[in-house]
Amino acid sequence: MNAPLHSRIPPKILYQEDCWSADLYCKAAAQIFRGTFSRVAIGEIGNCLEGWRVSTQSGTDAYDRRIEKTRIYRQANLDCMKFRLDAEDWEKPTIEEEWCVQPGDVVLNKIPPLRAAVATYRLPRHPVDANCILIKAVKPPFGVWVAFCLNQKPYEAYLLHRQSAAILPRVSLKVLSNLHIPLPSVAEASLLHGQVWEWNDNILENNESLRRLIADVEAYVANEQQQLDESEAGFNQSLSTGQFFPAESINDSLVPTHVKLSHQMRLLKDQLGWLSLENLLSEDEISRSRLYGDVPEQGRYLRLSDIGTDLSFSQPEEIETAPAPWRIFRQPLTSGEVLLSILVTSPRVAFIDQAPTDKIYVTDHLERLRFRETSGAWALVLNTTAIRTQLQGMAMGTVQQFTHPGNIPKLKVPDVPLALRQHWEKLLLLHHQRQRELDEEWQNIWNSAQTLFNKVHQISS
Repeated sequence: MNAPLHSRIPPKILYQEDCWSADLYCKAAAQIFRGTFSRVAIGEIGNCLEGWRVSTQSGTDAYDRRIEKTRIYRQANLDCMKFRLDAEDWEKPTIEEEWCVQPGDVVLNKIPPLRAAVATYRLPRHPVDANCILIKAVKPPFGVWVAFCLNQKPYEAYLLHRQSAAILPRVSLKVLSNLHIPLPSVAEASLLHGQVWEWNDNILENNESLRRLIADVEAYVANEQQQLDESEAGFNQSLSTGQFFPAESINDSLVPTHVKLSHQMRLLKDQLGWLSLENLLSEDEISRSRLYGDVPEQGRYLRLSDIGTDLSFSQPEEIETAPAPWRIFRQPLTSGEVLLSILVTSPRVAFIDQAPTDKIYVTDHLERLRFRETSGAWALVLNTTAIRTQLQGMAMGTVQQFTHPGNIPKLKVPDVPLALRQHWEKLLLLHHQRQRELDEEWQNIWNSAQTLFNKVHQISS
């Protein structure tokens, strides 16, 4: 969709904008000025205000000690039309202020790329930080429509251009409040509002069920580990003051953290009966051969950044320039795999319950595991703090701390009863299946909303 080289702008719009810049009217932002629908300023249908400007440094003017016990939504929590929540974000809100989200609010981050999210009833009502703007009390039913428009590239271009900041483009509260947008009919806006609202609440409900499952697995593993004699294991002791370990705890590496981990893992095995991961893996191993000269002209390559916190992955874009072939496994992603990052400073786990329809190649920053049974349950166990601590103890290097893939099978995991593992896996499978259904539903909603956007802005398909 190309922007016009010239465009006739009605005098009313020139008056509203109070700006004669050709960049504004003849580039990407020009699309928002098309159409014959009446344009209304966002500040007329809602109240724009900045998030909580608070410092975490005591003694400063902006410090508020409530921040020490308060969860806060930041730019990373905003996704297109929805919030992206971490486990801690499900905690009960501790404060009530005007910069706390309420159902119906729209939240926009200031720094590109811009993302506008809608707050619904299921969303915990935490405050938003000062790098975001809240649009509160949006006149029903236009809140979802406003959020959808703000997620479109023409509106992003407009908001960043009008601020005229060359070094660090960011959205101005004043510019956003004065932004005029065309409104569809109440019936059309109501239909879109209902669809997005229900879909958003369903997403949150599905994610909350997964968080409960993750918390249950975390509690089980933590309770198992608590039975260990911590004074002997030295889990909480610092190596800075010196510490003695028996000779049998010293293996190939004399690095103090590696010796300490070896001692702890030996105790987990001897005292608690924890199992080595290698004893649980299937004999049907995934080939470790690399692509080398067989790189496809276009391909999808799964990286660490594509692995989410919900034990799933985002499908990577198809690209022509592949990463280094010797870093890519030859065998594409298959169902039943568990992916575990070897970058121990950013431990991520994914369970591939269903093989993707497109070929997706995996980079060697992810270790590919196949278990004899209940792979989903073992993925949940690998996602716990106890296992992440073991991984971090295996770190090598000083800047980006990876571990050697050969160390992964040495991880110790609790001997979880089969019936419990089957229950955990069933719940994880239900979450992944529901997520796929909601993703498909969202694509249909987005297509309908895009059609409405094009109609209102008179953009030809």
